[in-house]
Amino acid sequence: MDAVSLIRSGQETETPWRFRLDELGWRDMVTALGQDTLPFAGLWCDGADVHALFMPSPTQPLAATLALENGRYPALSPARAVSSLYERMAYDLYGVEAMWAVDVRPLVDHEVWSATAPLDASPGLAGGRKGQISFQPSETLLAAGGVTGGVGPATGGTETSLHVAMAVSGETIVAAETVSGYAHRGLAARWRNSRLEDACRLSGRVVAGCSVAHQAAFSQAVEAACGSKVGPETALIRVVLMELERILLHLHTLAGLARGAGALLVASRCAWFREKLLALSAPVIGSRLLMDHCVPGGTRLREATGLGDLCTSLAKLGDEIYPGLATLWQTYPALSVRLSGVGPVDAALLDRVGLDGPVARAAGRDCDGRRTQRVYQSLWRLTAGRQGGTAEDRALILLDEIGESLRMLGEAGPRLGLTAGGRVDLSPDAGEGLGMAEGPWGTVLYWVRLHAGRVAQVFVHDPAPAALMVFEAALPGQDLADLGLLRQSLGVNAAALDG
Repeated sequence: MDAVSLIRSGQETETPWRFRLDELGWRDMVTALGQDTLPFAGLWCDGADVHALFMPSPTQPLAATLALENGRYPALSPARAVSSLYERMAYDLYGVEAMWAVDVRPLVDHEVWSATAPLDASPGLAGGRKGQISFQPSETLLAAGGVTGGVGPATGGTETSLHVAMAVSGETIVAAETVSGYAHRGLAARWRNSRLEDACRLSGRVVAGCSVAHQAAFSQAVEAACGSKVGPETALIRVVLMELERILLHLHTLAGLARGAGALLVASRCAWFREKLLALSAPVIGSRLLMDHCVPGGTRLREATGLGDLCTSLAKLGDEIYPGLATLWQTYPALSVRLSGVGPVDAALLDRVGLDGPVARAAGRDCDGRRTQRVYQSLWRLTAGRQGGTAEDRALILLDEIGESLRMLGEAGPRLGLTAGGRVDLSPDAGEGLGMAEGPWGTVLYWVRLHAGRVAQVFVHDPAPAALMVFEAALPGQDLADLGLLRQSLGVNAAALDG
């Protein structure tokens, strides 16, 4: 029996796509997953149960639930490698143990918190350390010679809040592992029993530069839990905001890559184009950061009736600037050479960890969540695929997607009328819902449980965990000087991982 059939053979719950298994059924599911290609979306705990979410199709979720027995459950990581990050998070927050897990190191709790298992009904005593996080290298890293170098917040620089511990030979990375937890903000605790408005606001701050995608997915999940759906114009407004966000973040990423590769003229051109777009859009939308404009039941803009004209203006600006920027990127001396050998990633690795988005599309994978969303049906076209999977391919995919998003804005503008999308009234009592969006770096998914009109619990799927595993796998053999380029081209985001 395949994994889908095993899950569906479980006990039905109040949510039609979630089934409760007993321990034997869960173990059978893990065994079946070892031979099954069922896409894995995440694992989380609520203190009493552990839940595993899968996506048999891009629009059809399927979840398995298992009651914890003495705070333990059979691990999924032997069958789905990326599950190890979710298992480690569940242990740090709830103290629940994944039996036969492939990695049991702390993820965010490095014994410096005021209590262990803070979300458990009975939190444990505080850790023994105060201040310095202690790193526990794996056997693989020790076998490679141990830690001989590192980059991250522990080294006192201005790097991202992710420490990379490495075994280095000369200027070449032999093995590497990451230490996270520096950016942990306690999101799971802050979502519990929160008001809808507060929970939505918090979702917009999970990942910098991806606020629209996160808040759109959160809003869809709440609407699904309430049995409601927004109208087509509101859905189109959300699309406009998401495509603008994609353009802005891609330009920011390309500017960083160009700067890291020494192409300062290209970097400044990307940043200048981004500022021109922001100067046009901020007065109409209401902010430069695009936060808090997608809300449950609708959207919230400063000048919503001017959004159609804004789309037309943005597309016109793109027609003036984008072709020259694309030509400059592709012809700038040595930029292609500098990026072409950095971080080649093969499709097999991406399939193993479940990473989609532009990183996968740059390695030949045809995966774009917009394809299956009805509101995109007359807007979306296949972005030109690439096969090499290097930092150069990833940069060119981002460049292609900027052009595609500008085109979509131009086509969406005339469809936006003067009704500002409208709002639907929600009746948030109790229920569960799922919402999805194609963010700048891949699929963003929210599962939301409502109780008594408030948010009881939230689970977030973001590309960050899978991107981190790809980053670690791609580091061996790379030059030490290329670490920053590799991290940026893969979209590694410590804050999204730490939660």
